[in-house]
Parts: sequence; C-alpha cells; structure tokens
Amino acid sequence: MIMKNIKYILITVLAAFFVTSCDWFVLDNADQHDAKIYGKILDKETNKLIPSDVGGNTGTGIMKITETGWDSEVPQTWYVKNNGTYRNNLVWAGTYYMQTNDANYYPEKIDFELKKGDNEVDFKVLPYVRFLSQEFKYDVESKKIIATCEVQVTDPTKTTTLNEIRLCCYTDCFVGYGFNNCKNDAGAVAKNVTFDANGKAKVTVSIDTQTSANAIEFKYERVHYVRLAALATGNGANTSSRYNFTQTYSIALDGSDAVEYTAW
Repeated sequence: MIMKNIKYILITVLAAFFVTSCDWFVLDNADQHDAKIYGKILDKETNKLIPSDVGGNTGTGIMKITETGWDSEVPQTWYVKNNGTYRNNLVWAGTYYMQTNDANYYPEKIDFELKKGDNEVDFKVLPYVRFLSQEFKYDVESKKIIATCEVQVTDPTKTTTLNEIRLCCYTDCFVGYGFNNCKNDAGAVAKNVTFDANGKAKVTVSIDTQTSANAIEFKYERVHYVRLAALATGNGANTSSRYNFTQTYSIALDGSDAVEYTAW
C-alpha cells in the first residue's frame, strides 16, 4: 500500500514537472520594440542645429528621456551625434518627456508622443552660446590653421562670463573639447572674452602646425578635423561648464578651403 502511494506521488510530481518545464522551451514572447525616433536638437531662436561633443564627453552629446505611465519612471540616456541629430530605433510607442539638466543648453521639459513605426521629433532649446559665423583656413606662409568666428551669449543676464573660445583639432571627425591634440597651444584659445550688450563677440584663434606642442597632430601628412568650442557660465547657469560647438570641418594643409564634415 505504501509503495502504491509512493508511485502515485511520483506520477503527480513528474506530471507537474513536465507541465511546468514546457515553458522552459517557449521562446521569449515579450513585445518587440515597435517604434523608431529620429530628429534634431535645435536652437529655438534660430532653428539651427546645436552641435555637441562625443556622447557623454564633457556632458554634451546626451539627452535624458523618460517614458511616462510607469510606477517608477527612470530616465533613459540617448546619445546625440556631433552635428546635433539623433536616432533611436529601439523604442516603444507611448508618451515621453525630455528633460536634460546637464547639457549645453538651458534645461527644459518637453513632452512628446511616439506612435508605432517612424517618428520624427525635433527638440527646440536655447544653447548657452551660439556661433553666428565661423571660418577655418590654413595660411601657407605662417603655417597656421586660423579660425575666425562671431559668437553670441544667448542670455547675458544669466551667462555673464564668456570663459573661453577654443580651436580644437584632431585626427578624425570626433574632434571636440575632449578629443583635441592641440589643447596646449596657447594661440588656440581666447580667455575671458568681452562681449557687447547683445552678447556678441568676434574672435580669431590659431594653431601653429610647427610647434612641438602640436607634434602629435601634425606628425604625418593627413587631413585634419577642426571645430570651435565656446564656454559661457554664470551664477547658477551652466554650472557644469558645458561647451557649445560649431559643426566639424576637415582641412588640408595646402591652402584649400575647409569643408564641413557631414557623414554622420
């Protein structure tokens, strides 16, 4: 009788095991991403792109996105390309908001909604500094890369100091404040720049291709990549010292025109 009961118990346990274990061989049936999003980070006043540094470097190149409707709303980090555009192909349809408090523009909360499929969403914000114009050239006589620009501090009542404007140069397109082989060239930076009542200033900076401080960058004959970086800070504004940038340009040391890099 005891053996018979043990037999029934074993049969019951095995049956339960096989019913449960069937789930082990079922493929994950979680919903797949059903939406894609792409767009631009734009200056709300000029409608022009706000370039950034390499994602996460010096705090720019990222945006914080939160999907609403969850018990715990945790911001996601999305990366922005150097030219100020972005794309994320792995998202779900739903309601979201962007609120980046540590970027190279004044913080704002922007709500948006994603439908299934492709979504184009542009975020319009106010950069700390905007470049109104920029020109890069190589002077064959002085053997210097020379950059001339006009910048504007967008809110001089908040960002009261234009700390510096710097010419960055690197061996590939990801040039920026962090990727800059000419950071020790004193001529490549203008410090504590004076601006007028409209927040505007004009500056010329240069990189000497012959100095030992830049030997790594100019050791070999190649195309070089340049861009300008500007930093404006104030009491309670841009306290993390995030830089604004021009677009990236390639330049050859033959006197030819610099060309904007667009293959992002």
